Amino acid sequence: MSNAQNRTAGIPQGIIIALVSILPMMAVITLMPVVPTLRNHFKDVPYIETLAPFVISAPGLCVALFSPYAGFLADKIGRRKLLIIFSILYGIGGVLPFFVESFSALIAGRLILGIGEAFILTIANILLGDYFEQSRRNTWLMIQSIIGPVFGFFVINSSGQLATVGWQYPFLLYAITLLIPIGAFFFIYEPTEKASSLANVQNGSLQFSKKSLVKVFFTTFIASVLYYVYTLHFSLALDKIGINDPKEVGKITAVASLMLPLGAVMFKLLGTKSNRIQFGIMFTLIGIGLIGVGISTDLTSAMISAIIQQTGCGMAIPVLIAYGLRSVPVEYRGRGMGVWSSGFFLGLSTSPFIVGSVRSLSGDILKAFVIFGVVCLVMVVLNFIFDKE
Repeated sequence: MSNAQNRTAGIPQGIIIALVSILPMMAVITLMPVVPTLRNHFKDVPYIETLAPFVISAPGLCVALFSPYAGFLADKIGRRKLLIIFSILYGIGGVLPFFVESFSALIAGRLILGIGEAFILTIANILLGDYFEQSRRNTWLMIQSIIGPVFGFFVINSSGQLATVGWQYPFLLYAITLLIPIGAFFFIYEPTEKASSLANVQNGSLQFSKKSLVKVFFTTFIASVLYYVYTLHFSLALDKIGINDPKEVGKITAVASLMLPLGAVMFKLLGTKSNRIQFGIMFTLIGIGLIGVGISTDLTSAMISAIIQQTGCGMAIPVLIAYGLRSVPVEYRGRGMGVWSSGFFLGLSTSPFIVGSVRSLSGDILKAFVIFGVVCLVMVVLNFIFDKE
């Protein structure tokens, strides 16, 4: 099934890559309704108030640590076998907590899942670059960003229902992911001819590639920190404004999240434009939205600001993945996407601490939102000055 001679990637390959790309989201949202139940079940575990949320974030830390190694191995020994092996590992790590009673075994399962996630996310992004030229690649990035919220809605609702049965039962949802290695076995092939990258391999390309990797890492890291300001702290900002009715908070969040697919469509329409244009529009929307939330005084202004911000966030992940793929020569694509994954998830892991520090210095969360919004607009200016692509 792995013979790649005369094979051309199409819908089956695109679907598998799209499904793999939403597994990191599943690693987080599956357990969002379960944290209080976990805290109560393991109430005798020391520091459980801190450790219960860590159950959700532990896989992201593994992605930040192991993704560069995953990219290196993918460049050295290939993509297909690693994708199959580590998608199985992801599923096993996901389901494992259902069969255990100890909190340490639960954490072990989450770390196993995280290692699998580091490899499959990195390899899925590599294959997206290998299989498809820019136009088709951008189409699949758009599709990924549209199906993600739909899939997330299904997972959160299912997890909440299962959590009423017992704390272990939401972990059974990860059994669905064991279908992915089966699909990968039949449809994923080792690419012998890889789609080109805009990055030119010239004399001294190794040095050039190292510079590109550093640029991809820091660009992705900064964008990730700014991306998660809203995601992790919006409810706190609403509370500060005076909007603390759970139904109102849920309404605003749900309406704003409908703009994520619109942002993905905007990315597709801008897919052939330069980094300056794509990053400029993305950071402008996120920045205006964050500033708007920070200066909001009522429900209407907060909702309008959230809608603008979420449109920018809908662009963010496809813009960043496309940027990473075209910034690194084909020979270093694995390492490039490994560094990309590490930068993005390190941004996720550190964003709460960075926001917390700014919040302490500025006095409250609304001022912090304004500050991060201004940082986004500064990024637009710096992008236009220094990015020549």
